[in-house]
Amino acid sequence: MSTTTGRSRPVFTPIRIGILVTLIGLVFGAALFGKDRIITTLTPGETVTANFPQQYGLQNYTTRVKVAGVPVGKVVDVEQQDDGTALVTMKVDHGTTDRVGTTPSAEIRPTTLLGGGYYLEIVPGGPPGTWEGEIPLDRTAVPVELDKVAAALQPDALRGLQNSTGNLDQTLAEGGGDALKELTATAPATLGPAGGVLESVRGTRPEVDLTELVRGLESTSQALAEHDGELDSVVSGLDTLSATLDRRGGDISTALGGLPETLRQTDAGLKSLDGTLGQLRETAGPAQASVEQLDSLLGRTDPVLAKARPVVNDLRGVLVDARPLVDDLVPASSGLTTVLDNLHGPVLDRVNGPVLDTVNGPFQGTGPYEGGGGDNPLYQELAHMVTNLDSASALTDENGAVIGFNPGVNGGTVAGLPGVSVEQLFANLANFKEIQR
Repeated sequence: MSTTTGRSRPVFTPIRIGILVTLIGLVFGAALFGKDRIITTLTPGETVTANFPQQYGLQNYTTRVKVAGVPVGKVVDVEQQDDGTALVTMKVDHGTTDRVGTTPSAEIRPTTLLGGGYYLEIVPGGPPGTWEGEIPLDRTAVPVELDKVAAALQPDALRGLQNSTGNLDQTLAEGGGDALKELTATAPATLGPAGGVLESVRGTRPEVDLTELVRGLESTSQALAEHDGELDSVVSGLDTLSATLDRRGGDISTALGGLPETLRQTDAGLKSLDGTLGQLRETAGPAQASVEQLDSLLGRTDPVLAKARPVVNDLRGVLVDARPLVDDLVPASSGLTTVLDNLHGPVLDRVNGPVLDTVNGPFQGTGPYEGGGGDNPLYQELAHMVTNLDSASALTDENGAVIGFNPGVNGGTVAGLPGVSVEQLFANLANFKEIQR
């Protein structure tokens, strides 16, 4: 039995590699040809439409869409309608419908004076708001080419245009060319600063700032147009103001001459005022609570003042009558001052000294009363004596109080006291006759 062996065929043969390279080249070429379509399709945005009188040089995925000269999208489709008009579909950046007003218009404009290339311009219009994304036929326009303008001109106008061209050539030949050369020589030095100015005009958001500026200028012009006559009044008023300033030029010059000194004094005053305001700020904080309560206090004071008004009116007469009394009080007060000065001398010193010391100190008997008294102050002993005397005087009749005595154990007089003994007391009681009431 015999077997046959053979080698496997290679996967990448020259023919296959050539076919693969050709396919890759075709795909790459197709991608290059459809680059605009692919980029526009993959770019996010909003789809809007506009109805033009005719298709005027618009190319799908090539013709740019601009707002105030700023590119915002491209034309993606141009559809011919049965009535001969063209419905143009555009894809624009997000937010475009919010920046062009509620009733924008659209125009097809040439990129150069001689035409050839075109772009679609969306012109903002109407009050601020969101645009619905459709522009009708009555708000669209196509460009007017130079040849059409020339065809519409009369022969005389064409001859005048030819003469103007000839005069322009003569002007350039007689020195205008040198002026243009000088302009082109000095222009590069100014292009750099001019570029900076133009870059600044674009704002911090180049995509939207210039558009919003144009829309704001349009709104301003629309407002001025709606109020016809007011701008003329403003200009007339400015004319009157300028005339007045011209007549009062000397006074204004004098005022400006004294202005530095005035500013210096004002600065000094403001510096002084700053310290005052600082102190006022420190005072105002603690006083805030009192000021808040002051309103309620004033509210309660109003009825009191209303009631006190008649009293104050009557008080005027009292003050008039009291004037002589006050005049007499002046010498009396002078004499009283002398009395108080004398009283302030040795009398008060004796009262504040030995008198108060004796009253506040304990009573200790001297002489025949030596050994009596106690540790209580003298004023307490005097108080006890007065209290006992009041108790002893409790027995009264219609003739007054009768002093009562409490008898002791002895029958004679209390030692050291002159006066009444017990026997004399009973004798007096025996002779006492009750008074009939």
